[in-house]
Amino acid sequence: MKLISLSLHNFRQFWGETCLNLATQPEQSITIIHGNNGAGKTTLMNAFTWVLYNRFSAAFASGSLVNKRAIAEASLSDAIPCAVEFTFEHNGKLYEAQRACTALKREDGSAEESASELQLKIDGVLQPEDEADSALELVLPESLHRYFFFDGERIEQLVKSENRAEMAQAIKTLISVEVLDRGIRHLNEARKELERELRDIGDAETKELLAEKREREGTIVDQEGSRMQIAEELEQQEALRQKLTAQLRNLDSVREVQERRLHLESELEEAERQLEYSETKLRRSIADRGHVVFLKDAIAQFNAFSAELRQRGELPAGIKHQFVQDLLDQGHCICGTPLESDSSPRQKVETWLNRSGLLDVEESVIRMGGEVDALERQIPEFWAELDQEQGSIENWRRRISRLQDQLSDIRSLLRGNEDTNVQGIEKRLEEIEKRKVDLSRADGRCQQLLETAENSIRQLNRQIKDQRLKGREQKLAKRRVEATLDAIERLEEVRRRVDFQFRSVLEQKVREIFSQISFTPYLPVLTEEYELRLVDRSGGTETIVPASTGENQILSLAFIGGVIDRVRAWAESHGWLGMDGNTLPMVMDSPFGSLDELNRRNVAQAIAQLGDQIVIMVSKTQWRGEVATEIAQFVGQEYVLTYNSPKDDCEEDAIVLDSGEYSLVRRSPSGFEWTEIVEVGDQ
Repeated sequence: MKLISLSLHNFRQFWGETCLNLATQPEQSITIIHGNNGAGKTTLMNAFTWVLYNRFSAAFASGSLVNKRAIAEASLSDAIPCAVEFTFEHNGKLYEAQRACTALKREDGSAEESASELQLKIDGVLQPEDEADSALELVLPESLHRYFFFDGERIEQLVKSENRAEMAQAIKTLISVEVLDRGIRHLNEARKELERELRDIGDAETKELLAEKREREGTIVDQEGSRMQIAEELEQQEALRQKLTAQLRNLDSVREVQERRLHLESELEEAERQLEYSETKLRRSIADRGHVVFLKDAIAQFNAFSAELRQRGELPAGIKHQFVQDLLDQGHCICGTPLESDSSPRQKVETWLNRSGLLDVEESVIRMGGEVDALERQIPEFWAELDQEQGSIENWRRRISRLQDQLSDIRSLLRGNEDTNVQGIEKRLEEIEKRKVDLSRADGRCQQLLETAENSIRQLNRQIKDQRLKGREQKLAKRRVEATLDAIERLEEVRRRVDFQFRSVLEQKVREIFSQISFTPYLPVLTEEYELRLVDRSGGTETIVPASTGENQILSLAFIGGVIDRVRAWAESHGWLGMDGNTLPMVMDSPFGSLDELNRRNVAQAIAQLGDQIVIMVSKTQWRGEVATEIAQFVGQEYVLTYNSPKDDCEEDAIVLDSGEYSLVRRSPSGFEWTEIVEVGDQ
C-alpha cells in the first residue's frame, strides 16, 4: 500500500479544496506536516481513517464534519459538500477512495449532516457500492488500522491491559487465524448435524447423553452472549467515566483535587497489576516446584541407603562384571593363577562376580545422587522464593489499601463540595464505579458457568465415545461424529501452535526495537493474553516495571514496529489476504510528545526504519533540534498548517525552516476560522 495523495473539501478546519501529495521515493519516503495544537494535525490523521473505515480516533472531538466557514457562507437550505479523497497504490493497482457527506443549512445557522457515502475506483473503474468496503478491507483490515494510523500523544494507551482483546484480534488477523476459526466453526456446524442424526437413531443412553450435551452447549451460547453484553456495557461505562472525569478536570475549583485523584488511580492500577503479577508468580512457583518439599523423607531414605552400601564396602563397585566373567571364561587370573573348577582361587574370583554386579547400582546412585542433591538445594530456595513473593504480595496489598483510603478521602471531599455541579458529577462517578463492579462480578459468574459447561461437554464426549452401539447406521454416525471432533481438536491445536510461534517472533522483534530506542535494561513481554509488559530481570528475579508515560510510548511504538515487520514477513511468505508487503505505510500524529531529549533522538533514528512510507505530524517544539537532525535526510515532502484565527488579539506564531519562515498562526483576513495547507518551498 503506497500512499499518493490526500485531498480535503470543507472537512473540519480545512475550508474549500486542499491537497497533500505524499512522499513516495524510497530514499526520501517521509512526509512532515508542521502545525500547532488545534491547527488540524489530528484531523488529517482522522481523514485517512474516515475514508477507509468511517471511524475516528478517541481524541477526535465530536461535532460537525463540515467546515464552519462553508456553512456560514452558504445560503439557507444549500447542500454544502464535505469530502475526503484518498489515492493510493496497492499490488500494482491505483485506488481512489472518496467518502463524502452533505449538510443542509438551517435558519439558526447550524447544519444537518447526511450519512457519509463511500465511492471507490480501482484503476479508474467505479466499484459496486456494496463491494467498496470489503475491497478496502482486503487492502488493510480495519482491525489493523490503529497500528498504521495512530495518535502518538495517546499511543501509550495501546499497552493498557483493557486493549489486549483488540491486540489479540489484530494478531489473529495478522496470522490468518480467522481462517482456522472459520474452519472450526464450519466443522462445529457439521458436528451438530451429525449428532442430530445420531440422536435420532441411537439407543436411549446415547440420546440422553446427546440431549444433555445440547443443553450444555445452549448454556455456553447464553453465557457468551451475556459476556459480550457485559463487555459492551463496561466499555460504555468507562467512556462515560472518562467524560465525567474530563469535566471535573475542567472545573477550576476542583482541578488540583481531580489531578491528584487521577495520579492516585494510576498508582492504584499499577499496584493492582504488580499484585496480580506477584500472585501469579507465587502460584506458578508452587505448581512448578511445590512438590520438592514433600520429597524430604524420600531424600533422607536415599542418602541412608547410599551410605549403608558404602559402609558395607559394596560401593564403589570397582570392578566391571564383564571383566570378572572374562577371567573365569579364560581360566586364568590376571596374576597367572589357574582358575580351575571348584578350586579355592576360582571361588574367590567368583565372589567378585557378585560384587561387580553392583556397578549398575553405583552408576544409578551417582546419577540419582546428583539429582537428589539438586532437589535438596531447591527446598530452601523454594521456601525463600515463597517468602519473598508473599512479602511482596503483602507489601502491594498494604499499598493498595493506602491508595484506596486516599481515594476515598478525595471522594468524600468532592461529595461535600459546595458546587452542586461537582456533587452531581461525583455522584455519577460513584454510580458508574458501582455498576462496573457489579458487571465484573456478573462476568465472573458467566465465566464460571462457561468453564463448568465446557468441562461437562468434555466428559460427555468421552461417555459418548465409550458407548457400544449395535446397528450399522448407529456405528457409522458415531464414527462421523468422532472424526469431526478429532478434526476440530487438531485445528484447535494448530491454532494454538501458530499463535504461540507468531507471538514469540513478534515479542522478539518488539524487544529488538525497544532496545534500540530505550537506554533502560528492561525487556518487553507479550503475555498469552496479549498484554504488553515491561519486566526487569537484572536482580535475578523478574519484576514488572511501573513504566512511565514515555516508556509506554516507546513500548507501544516498538510494538507497532514489530507488527509492521511481521506483516511484511507474513505477506511475503504467505501472500496474506493479498497484502502488499513491499510498501507498508505509517501515519503518526505527534509521536515525540512525552519523550525526553535522548529518547526523542533514539525514536527519531528508529522511525525511518519502522515503515516503508511515513507521514509525521509535529508541533514546532516537537521538531526542534535532535528530531529534525535525525529525520531531515529522509524527508521527501514537507507542509505547514497555517491556522487563521478569527480573534483580533490572536498571538501570531511562525516556524523557521531551511527554505524560510512559515506562519503557524495568523489573524484571519476574512474573520473566519480555518486552516490552510502550505507546501514548504512554494511560498
